[in-house]
Amino acid sequence: MTEPIERIRQIVGQHRRDDRNDGVCGCGATGVSDHAAHVADEIVARLGLRRERVENRIRYVSAWLDDELTQLEGAE
Repeated sequence: MTEPIERIRQIVGQHRRDDRNDGVCGCGATGVSDHAAHVADEIVARLGLRRERVENRIRYVSAWLDDELTQLEGAE
């Protein structure tokens, strides 16, 4: 399990953004308007994941979290 985590750490480390906020990523990419999305796309690509499968899981987790928060708010 540590291998994917280490690979993600390496990817994030290679994509550090400086304080200039000029759309340049640490990987050398220019014109990056959404740095978080750029890094997420790189993680998906380098780990060999299928984007649609990742998006479905994100939606599932998001819906689960929304349900949990609704239940917690109802308990208060």
